[in-house]
Amino acid sequence: MRKCIALIFFFGLLITNALAQKIEIKANNKALSDILIELRDRYNYQFSYNSELLSSYQISLDKSFPNKEKAIAHLLKKFPLNYEISNNVYLIFPEEKIYQYRILGQILDKENLEPLPFSHITINDHPMATDELGNFSFTSTTDSTFRILASHLGYFIHDTIVSYDQTHQLLLTAASTDLEEITVTDKIVQTFIKESNQAGNLKLNHKIAGFLPTNNDNSVFELLRLQPGILAAGEQKDYLIIWGSYEGESQVLFDDITLWGLKNFYEDIGAVNPLVVKNIEVLKGGFDAKYGDRVGGIVHITGKDGSKVKPTLNLALNNITASGSYEQPIGKKSSLLFAFRHTYYNLFKDEQIKYATSNVNTDELNEIIPDFIDLDVAPDYRFRDANLKFSTKWDNGDQLNISLLAGEDRYSYDITNDFLTTSRRHVFEGSYQNGGSLKYNKVWKNGNSSSISVSRSEMDKNTTEQTLIERIRIDEINVRRDDRSYNNIREYNAKFQNRFTLSEDQIIEAGLHYTNNAVDLQEDSLGINILHMDSKLDKVGGYFQNILNVSNGVSIKAGFQVNYPINLQKLYWEPRISMSVKVTDELSFNGAWGLYKQFISKSSVLSRTGKYRYIWVGADEDTVPVLESMHNVLGGSYHKNGFTFSLEAYHKRTDGHTRYYRWRNEGNISLGKSKSYGLDFFAKKDFGEHTFWISYTLSKTTENFDYFREEGEYIRALQDQRHEIKTAGLLALKPFYLSANYIYGSGFPEYLGYNNIVAEPNYQRLDAALIYKFSHKKIKSELGVLFHNVLDRKNTTYESFERIPLSQINSISVYTESVPSSIRLYFKITI
Repeated sequence: MRKCIALIFFFGLLITNALAQKIEIKANNKALSDILIELRDRYNYQFSYNSELLSSYQISLDKSFPNKEKAIAHLLKKFPLNYEISNNVYLIFPEEKIYQYRILGQILDKENLEPLPFSHITINDHPMATDELGNFSFTSTTDSTFRILASHLGYFIHDTIVSYDQTHQLLLTAASTDLEEITVTDKIVQTFIKESNQAGNLKLNHKIAGFLPTNNDNSVFELLRLQPGILAAGEQKDYLIIWGSYEGESQVLFDDITLWGLKNFYEDIGAVNPLVVKNIEVLKGGFDAKYGDRVGGIVHITGKDGSKVKPTLNLALNNITASGSYEQPIGKKSSLLFAFRHTYYNLFKDEQIKYATSNVNTDELNEIIPDFIDLDVAPDYRFRDANLKFSTKWDNGDQLNISLLAGEDRYSYDITNDFLTTSRRHVFEGSYQNGGSLKYNKVWKNGNSSSISVSRSEMDKNTTEQTLIERIRIDEINVRRDDRSYNNIREYNAKFQNRFTLSEDQIIEAGLHYTNNAVDLQEDSLGINILHMDSKLDKVGGYFQNILNVSNGVSIKAGFQVNYPINLQKLYWEPRISMSVKVTDELSFNGAWGLYKQFISKSSVLSRTGKYRYIWVGADEDTVPVLESMHNVLGGSYHKNGFTFSLEAYHKRTDGHTRYYRWRNEGNISLGKSKSYGLDFFAKKDFGEHTFWISYTLSKTTENFDYFREEGEYIRALQDQRHEIKTAGLLALKPFYLSANYIYGSGFPEYLGYNNIVAEPNYQRLDAALIYKFSHKKIKSELGVLFHNVLDRKNTTYESFERIPLSQINSISVYTESVPSSIRLYFKITI
């Protein structure tokens, strides 16, 4: 009984004590300082605070709290106040307010208000890059004024100080404004190339291309091929070889429209009209998580928006094409741009090829067969394209762009011979590229930005090869071939991208995307379908990356891309990380590592004669695997007083190549892998307005396919070249401009049979140009004389020959030589 009484008494004390700790507060519009006094008197609180400050805060409350601390925390949470407990004393003090100072802005061309994409900008010693519309934002907790250094290739550096809570338009002046008189003092100009603080990244100023020996039809490609790491030897026509990549593994984008082929049969015409190009960014490898769908490199070309200041007309005429562009402002915020190019006569002339009859196996006819047989060749060629772009901008910084393009490249030739054997051959190839994109960019009030874009691109390619061999003698049979092929590839793409500026040291980028690809390949022989491949690929995915400035001069970008091909029902992760270290204003280092996957690719097809051709196929993880590549990049650069030196090393391993080949009258598919590694050296020196540069690439690319005779054996890939040297120079002797470039390549392997290299011809080409610029009032004009292949080197292209049968047992190889020694004249006028 006594134990029960003791327990009851003990629990009673606990309940009484608990009830005693319960804090009740009842107040109606009462000052906080008065409430604390009541709490002190009723519940034995001890306080330390500024009575005058707390009396300015009024509270209405009717609530109970289980203990003292929760009561105080609830009272203070609505006010800029904080507290600490020291020896049972509640110390109440004002909460320190953290101010955030934010600026928003955009980099624009001063002359026509064109946004300058991917410009470099330094704000209070924090380096960053603008987006593709030239927008930037920055937040600081320590500074309310900001020093900004803004630069873009081909423009003078802009140095200014601005205040916070304002939107700023920074107008950059082009170095070559073509004005009659211009005086510039105490300013530095960015020249044609700039290596950013990202590994494997180049930014090119297309404006300087007009001063180089690159005619106004192909200056984009000619400028690209002068860069280290981009192969120039071989003059491949419809794709770029970047750091040893295979055909179809690198991507060229124009306003987010995929260009499926740069090919044109007349090599002086590029697939992109130079009159509509504003900016070129090259991602050779190791690029960040925002980019995907390729295991090679990416060339991102941004087109002009069109002038929003005044109507502008450009007309150009050379001995190849007539071209032009027109820019029309619509109000003060919108513009419309139209451009075209067209060949105005047949660029190829009828000619004769001397074929050596010593190769003909007809001993009984040696007395009547001459030493050479004349083959009559009748070629026909036409090229034309057009661009249309609408751009508009709102006062809050939002922008809408609609870009459309279409192009046609048609080539055919006929070869005839009527000596003893009637031989006729007809070849036709037509390529048709079209596409469009719509992009809306939103700039939020807090400085963050978002964009949504949709694009479509398509390439149609038709080829016909007809051969007729007919003996004059009655006892001989006729031989006839009629091969036709049709290859179509389409892409629909949608992207939603976001950029969040969390602080002056941290930026988050994230986005979602959807891609639909369709490939249709049909091949007929004598009207009989021998191949029909129809593949489709849908995939959804996204990316995330964190850009962190660890300390002054050290930046880390880490993230990933993830893709889910619906037909494969599998997630594919692609982690990536890069770092840049700015040791001083002149010296910096960078590195990158990443995994890259590609879900549509070009498979090589090896014929019995040893000729290669390529077809687009979609991955099915059965016969065609997903391409996967690992990139390792490490480099550094030094810049001072107009001198630039850079060194970059790379190593890539790629799995999932496919190759179709014939063996014992049966078609087979082989899987392969490759290794590429090399060094890029680059040095440039500016002397006032003159500039000279040299680049050297040491590289090696080897491959292994499972049909090779020795398992695990690696042999040289077709695009493997050990050495390539490129030099160029520009003298600005206003109003005359003299320029020249020279390219040397040690050559590709030429195989005869399996792993039997019979030749490795080197490549040499020297080009030069003389340009005269003049103006009268508001009309700007220029005359140019371009000297191509001055040394008249008989270089062969990367895909250099095709075999033409003359009889059942004899054939010739017609080699496609690179650009011969020639002179190009052009005249350009801008109103």
